[in-house]
Amino acid sequence: MAWGKSLNESNTKVKQMMVRQGGRCDWAATHQSNSMIDKFGIMGLTRRREQKVLGAPRNRPMQWQPIFLQGVKGPVVADHKLLGIIIDQELHWKEHMNYMLCRGTKWVTQYHRLAKLSWGISTKIMRQFYTTVAVPKLLYTADLFLFPESHISKSTKGFITRLARIQRQASIHITVTLQLSPTDAIDTCADLLPFSLLIDQILFMATSRIAMLPLSHLVEKHVKIMAARYVKCHRSVTHS
Repeated sequence: MAWGKSLNESNTKVKQMMVRQGGRCDWAATHQSNSMIDKFGIMGLTRRREQKVLGAPRNRPMQWQPIFLQGVKGPVVADHKLLGIIIDQELHWKEHMNYMLCRGTKWVTQYHRLAKLSWGISTKIMRQFYTTVAVPKLLYTADLFLFPESHISKSTKGFITRLARIQRQASIHITVTLQLSPTDAIDTCADLLPFSLLIDQILFMATSRIAMLPLSHLVEKHVKIMAARYVKCHRSVTHS
């Protein structure tokens, strides 16, 4: 990762990091990593806009120039999956949110096959299965892009509402009740937190872990600086 005032400057820094003596290319040669460049991708993290045609408004994301390493062209990508998180070039997290929604919908569809009125598994096991498997899988790294509404920031209320539908379906399968039953009543009978409170609980736990980092931790200094200042773009739960 390289930081620069423009995409071309960042592009040059990345290339120098790769081709310099003792850099990434030399490491790949000494560690028999021949496929390293083939898996290489270029992504510029910026929200700046540019004109698609001359005279038109700036409504197109900035275009990133490819990098040529050892005669191989590093492709330009608009999003990339890293450690299970889909990162897009403008850090809007829309691709990852849609991925989470699709994964949750697919899981609930398979979850429904276990809940049968006559021979399905018990309500207790169904609830335990949801809280121990579905919730960690569905809300993995939720503190990066989900944050509640506040007086200084716009929340991700729309996407939280879409995710809440997945919990509603899980609650219906746990209690084996009617589809027209109210959500609050179903969550109460299933002994589940309302989804908005579940999000608040997960964000509070993540923020508490960050706030309790020891002074010797490498991230502690940066957390203290970022929590004390007003962040206009790329807000997280720490700034809410």
